[in-house]
Amino acid sequence: MSPSTISRMANDLKPDVEAFAAMTSWLRMPAENFYTASSSELVDEQPDLVAQLVPLLRARKDLTSKDIAYLEEVIAAAARRFQAGSDARRED
Repeated sequence: MSPSTISRMANDLKPDVEAFAAMTSWLRMPAENFYTASSSELVDEQPDLVAQLVPLLRARKDLTSKDIAYLEEVIAAAARRFQAGSDARRED
């Protein structure tokens, strides 16, 4: 990604299609992960923890792809456990 694209995004402007495609490819995330819902749809919804952390993990130079995959699995398992506990507390 070019410095101008990063600058545009830092100023709350959308990247062009090519830069957006490059970004989603580099992050290995589907484009739909970047869509935002309307405020009425976000009442109880939290951003996906794994989706937020994976780009940070991939940016680290001290982690191998195997390390990143392992950490993704551990974080996803923990997030599922926390969600299950949260769902159980809501039912009580």
